Amino acid sequence: MHAPTLAQTVDGFALAKSKTCLGCHQVEDKRVGPSFVQIARRHGNSQADVEYLADSIMQGGRGRWGAIPMPAQSVTRQDALTLARWITTLKPAD
Repeated sequence: MHAPTLAQTVDGFALAKSKTCLGCHQVEDKRVGPSFVQIARRHGNSQADVEYLADSIMQGGRGRWGAIPMPAQSVTRQDALTLARWITTLKPAD
């Protein structure tokens, strides 16, 4: 995948904020759920990774990050994909 543009980065964060993702997740620090950077470290940035994360956002999940489950989120598929793409850009360079 290509490096994100500044607009994509801003849009991803703004969308995460507007969808209240920041109630449980922070960019760098663990809160109720893992940080977005932790999620990015666990996943790659291929289209399959983006699809998997988008599905996880829409369907929720349990047991991947500890005892507290993530509920399914009321977002469109497009919003879930935007969030997932943004999250994958946060993986630090090795």
